[in-house]
Amino acid sequence: MIILLSTGNIIAQEEEIIEEEVIEDEIVIKEERKVISLTELAEIMSADKSEITIYNYKIIASEKDEKLVINKYFFKIFEINPRKEKVLEQLLFHDCIFDFNDKEYLVFKDWNINNLKIIGCEFFGRVAFENVYTDDKSSIFIENCLFKDQIKISNNIIKTSSLAFVNCDFSTDVLVELETEKLLVDTCRFTADTVLFNSRAEVKTFYQFEVKKYPIEKVIFTRNVFDNSNLTNLFSVNFASAEFESLELISNSIQTLNLSEAEVTKTLLVDSLFVDDYIGILNFDFPEANTNVSWYNLGGEKLSIFTIEEKLTIPYQAKTDKQLSENLNYNDLISAYNKFNSLYHDRGDIASANASYVEIKDIETRKQAYIQKVNPSLNNLINYKLNEFLKKFSDYATNPGKSLKQSIFMILFFAFLYIFTFSGWDKVTFRFFLDEFGVFDDFTKYRKDISIYQIIKEKRKKLKEDDKEFSKSLKTEQKNPKKKLSRFKRLFSKPIYFIGKFRYNIIPNLIRIVGFSKKPWEKHNVFEKIISGLLLIFISLVFTFYVVIVRVFVSIMLSLNSFVVIGFGSLPDEGKSIAMYLTIIEGIIGWFLLTIFTITLLSQVLQNA
Repeated sequence: MIILLSTGNIIAQEEEIIEEEVIEDEIVIKEERKVISLTELAEIMSADKSEITIYNYKIIASEKDEKLVINKYFFKIFEINPRKEKVLEQLLFHDCIFDFNDKEYLVFKDWNINNLKIIGCEFFGRVAFENVYTDDKSSIFIENCLFKDQIKISNNIIKTSSLAFVNCDFSTDVLVELETEKLLVDTCRFTADTVLFNSRAEVKTFYQFEVKKYPIEKVIFTRNVFDNSNLTNLFSVNFASAEFESLELISNSIQTLNLSEAEVTKTLLVDSLFVDDYIGILNFDFPEANTNVSWYNLGGEKLSIFTIEEKLTIPYQAKTDKQLSENLNYNDLISAYNKFNSLYHDRGDIASANASYVEIKDIETRKQAYIQKVNPSLNNLINYKLNEFLKKFSDYATNPGKSLKQSIFMILFFAFLYIFTFSGWDKVTFRFFLDEFGVFDDFTKYRKDISIYQIIKEKRKKLKEDDKEFSKSLKTEQKNPKKKLSRFKRLFSKPIYFIGKFRYNIIPNLIRIVGFSKKPWEKHNVFEKIISGLLLIFISLVFTFYVVIVRVFVSIMLSLNSFVVIGFGSLPDEGKSIAMYLTIIEGIIGWFLLTIFTITLLSQVLQNA
């Protein structure tokens, strides 16, 4: 056992030594990266092998490479071509650095490569891969790379099977000009280098990613982030005039997306698309049957019509007076919006249909406001103001919940006004308060010779007579077939009458419970007057609270009655009070708002049906 353990320890120590040597060797390799010229790179690529791996090189342009130069005017373009006709099964660039300045341009042209892979490389200066192809449809895979300047991939000979950019960083732009079965851009970061873009002499709109000329069967854009560093003439993605069978845009953060004149023939799938500025949408064709694009991906008035003025792309969004005066662009924009709105209705996506319709009506309302400014008319003014009202009340008859909430707010608003006016339903006036509090005033000033209990008892006798008359009149009204009571009166007259009667029963008992002396006020000593005064204040507060509750309750019921039954029910018209006029105004408003609410609700029900 001791021998075995010793042997095991020796083996473990040897393995640790070997691992340390490997790690040390790797460190040495990384520190001593071999520097080669473009001519030497061409020799390595032309070796008589089917698979070539170019690993851990620093590649620079030197005096030896002058024979590779094809242009020396504005850029120094180095072109590397195959020295003999052969097909490479695989060419792998791994952990290499292409060190060029912004005036040096490297082009790999006419290489027959089945599988081109570029992994973990850094490119300083422009690079292009032109006509990399084979008869078996070659594929290009680029992963974990850094591009400090433009990368261009083009092919005008034969279709490529696939082109993929995965987890790459780009400082300027990517240009794709080839026909391929699949284009994948996944988890890439496009952060504009302001120095390089500003150094470009040409004044035009640039794109950080651009697809041109050739159709692509399937495009997948996922988890990409674009940052144009606030450059006004730099847009994010250009799919203008492109042809795709399938387009998927999933979880992308973009400043500007140009889909003008583009066509998707089979499938369009968009989700979690965050666009900060514009989406060019002029004449964008997509399949209605297989399009899944919820409006939250496109909403926020980002849809635009892109017009070109001296190579600069100008977005049109019908926001300024100048844009609103351009009828052709305005019609194209509304047409694009309506195209999506029709799509949502056909798919049964009511939420997206409503949201897109609201944006359409917002644009139309701005157009009406502009027309009213330049060519005012009463008819246009009414339509314009009605649109503004419908926006605030029900989102242009698309949101019954919002219209109901606004109606409730209106009922409460009028109820608040009724609190401060006379109502024939509760007859609470300033005189009513004086009369109620006069009981305590009689007790302390004018009728000091009797107790407060006796004063309240006298008042209750009068109220009992009034109660009998009220009960008698109420029964008469109920028995009279020609005179129908209002719904409100049938439902709430007895409860309110009971509450009113209840307070006259409760106050004497409350006085008895709190311990009021039955002695007259003048026979109270100082201490008893203080205690009685405090008790009077307490009872007054309780009574005030009670009156406020009743008043609020009656005011809400009155407002509800006036809001929903104009021309019916009992209105507080006694003495031509202010409340009478308020109920008329509220009735007209209620009729108008309830009509809109009904239409809004029915339209949503019918859409869902």
